[in-house]
Amino acid sequence: MNDAGGELEPSPIQKVVEAIAITPEAATKLVGGYRATFEAKFKREPESLEDKRRIAAKVISRYSKLSAASGVVTAAPSVIPGVGTAVAVLGGGATDLAMALKLQIDMCMCLVEVYEAELSSEDKKHLAFVLALAGSAEQLAANGGKAAVQKIAQKLVFQYLRGPALVTIKQLFKRVSITFTQKAMAKAVPAGVGVVFSGSTNYVLTTVVGKVAVAVLAKDVE
Repeated sequence: MNDAGGELEPSPIQKVVEAIAITPEAATKLVGGYRATFEAKFKREPESLEDKRRIAAKVISRYSKLSAASGVVTAAPSVIPGVGTAVAVLGGGATDLAMALKLQIDMCMCLVEVYEAELSSEDKKHLAFVLALAGSAEQLAANGGKAAVQKIAQKLVFQYLRGPALVTIKQLFKRVSITFTQKAMAKAVPAGVGVVFSGSTNYVLTTVVGKVAVAVLAKDVE
């Protein structure tokens, strides 16, 4: 991926999410735990595409549950690191978006580790950010997680990956923020933490973003 930075200034949400998102090294350690569990159970290393899908499903389940917790506002800093930072810097409903994106990026960072472990840390980070942001942007805009919508999202995410990484990431943060604001205004919800994304909405959105990411990483895009 080309990583030309462009002229677009990172948004406040982008700066916060980048500060609290998981590192590639932490993702490697977390996925290493899943690989070790797999090896202990099956007495072999997870090498096939099906093996990787099995581990990916565990990753998606973990982060879908975490995002459901963050959507219900019961998430304390001890449960999801970064909540305090997001509230302090952004406040209000923007914290919902920041935490949802943080968890989806964390999930995609782990999924990248499952499928593309040989990439450099910087490439893993760029790939994870684009997968999470593009997948989330398409799902928010499309209002749902039906199979047809997922197929469209997969193709669009694949297209995003062909552009300059840093420029694409900045543009996607902007697009997600605009879509989020429009959704919030349309629902006339108060700008408080946890009121825009419910636990169930977060769970479904994160699960769909994870499935789209797996399809792209497994090259299962028609």
